[in-house]
Formats: sequence, structure tokens, C-alpha cells
Amino acid sequence: MISAQKIILQYVCPSFGMIAANVMFAAPFKDVCRAVSCGTLGSLNPTPWAAMTGNCCGWVAYSYLIQNWFVFWANAPGFILSIWLNLAAAKLQYCDRMSKEMRSSFVRLLESNRKSFVIRESNGVSSELADKGIQEIHSDINNQVNGDGDLASFENMRKMALEIAIGKTEAPASHEKVVVAVITIWLVVITCICFLGVTKRQQELIVGVTVNINLLFFYGAPLSTIFTVLKTRDSSTIHRWTMLMNTANASFWTAFGIGTKDYFIFVPNGIGTVLGGIQMILCVIVPSRTVTSSSTSESASVEKVHSELSSNAALWTGLKDTNFCSHVAI
Repeated sequence: MISAQKIILQYVCPSFGMIAANVMFAAPFKDVCRAVSCGTLGSLNPTPWAAMTGNCCGWVAYSYLIQNWFVFWANAPGFILSIWLNLAAAKLQYCDRMSKEMRSSFVRLLESNRKSFVIRESNGVSSELADKGIQEIHSDINNQVNGDGDLASFENMRKMALEIAIGKTEAPASHEKVVVAVITIWLVVITCICFLGVTKRQQELIVGVTVNINLLFFYGAPLSTIFTVLKTRDSSTIHRWTMLMNTANASFWTAFGIGTKDYFIFVPNGIGTVLGGIQMILCVIVPSRTVTSSSTSESASVEKVHSELSSNAALWTGLKDTNFCSHVAI
């Protein structure tokens, strides 16, 4: 007869751990959907999602070796979700880059040609700029221009704006490189254990060690957060829901690791439980306050040009506030 302790540690705990793991992996889903609808990554940090891909891939491989469905279903959905998260992050990073380049280019364009542009201010232009495509904006502005001199100026501006829009700009691949590196590592590991003729125990050892190293990236995030909270005396950087799910997930799998005497599961999740507990304590004893970021040098430059282009206020206000990637379908 199976004892109550064995039922709890080997069946109940991994069942709850499986649920907690999937909820934890789905935690950034709403934020990413919101970012996609806005066309900007914002303050989201996509690096843990690359580690999430490697982590889930490793644990799925480990579940094949130990033949455990709990471990499999705790990570297989997260592996699929991580692919979507990384694809969205790559596109949003590109949108942020292009939006920044477009804004900077238009600022330089207006600043260098402000004397030759005569734009008649209209109450309807500024409110509509943020909601229309660039082509519609040009059409609306053109309809408000009278006189051959003004029309020539706007034709000149459109030509230069087109050169900016179609110009070749660098597209950094920082996140893509991280994802490719993680996938390459796991491809090498899986290839080695399958073709080098190692024993099953050696396969478990290799995959277990590698997946635990991968987990260091997950634990590095809360560890850096703890140091940030202690340094700034502000706990607003701790995402409460994610912290609770991480801690609950680590706790359940720690119990499962103890019940099955699997140190590859017990040790890393035990560390995760301790770190989660520390974050909970910090949330209680350290107040959360709103962090106001200071103006960047780019913002200062924008405001400077804005003041110099007061005669062109309608167009300038729209260009300054427009996210040029917000109309791109992600």
C-alpha cells in the first residue's frame, strides 16, 4: 500500500507544481500582448524568455530520460509559449529601433530645414497624426497648403522624408543572438547524448547538469532584483504575481525532488524557493514607491528643437508624439 507521504510528495506536489509552472510561464503573456498592440517593447526584459526556451527544452529532454509525465507537462507548454515570446520580442525590438531612428531622423530633418518649411497650423492636424499612417498624414497636410511656394516646400520635405523612411538602417540582433546561442547549446547536448553511445545514467547526468546551469539565468534575475531593492530601498521592481508563482513552483518541485531523491530537481528548486522567500520578505519590509526616470539626452534635444520650431507647432507635435511602428502589424 502506498503511504500518504509518498502520495503527497510524488503525486500531489508535482501536480500542483505542474499547474504553477504553466501559470508562471504564462505570466508575461498579457504584458507582451499589450506591448504588441502598442508596437513597442517598453520596459519588458526579453532575456529571461531566451533562458525559458533552454530551460523548458532541457526539462522536456530530461522527462524523456526519466519517463516522468509531470516533468514533461510542466515544461512542454512553456517551451511552445517561449518561442512565441521570443518571436514577439525580436519584432518589438526592431519596431523600437525603427521608431527611434525615424523620430531622430525627422528631428534632424526639421531642424536642418526649419527655415524653408512654412506649415500653416491647423487644429485638426495634431489630433489625427497619431492615428493615421504616414501616407495619410502627407495627404492631410498637402490639402492644407495653398500657393506654389508652400507646395514646393512640402514636395521637398516629402522627398527627404521618403529617403529617411526607405534608407538602410542597422537592425541589431541582440535578442536573436541569445536565443540562437541557447538553442545551439541544447542541440549540441542532445546530439552528444544520442550519438556518442553514453549510458542512460550518463545521459541523465549530462542533461541534468546542463539544465541546472540554464536555471542559473532564471535565478540570476531574482538575485539581481534583490540587490536592486536593497540598494534603492524600493521594492517596486519586484513583480508580485511572478514572484508568487516562481516561489510556489519551486516549492512544489523541491518537495517532489525530495520524494523521488532526484537532486537535479531538488537542489535548483530549493535555491529558487529560498530566493523567492527572500523577495517576499523584502516586499513586506521595504516599501514600494513610484520611480520617476529623469529626462534623457534625446528628450532634451527633442524639446530644444520643439521650441525652435514653434511656427510649425501642428506638424511638429504630431511627429514628436508618433510611434512610427505603431501602425505595423505584429
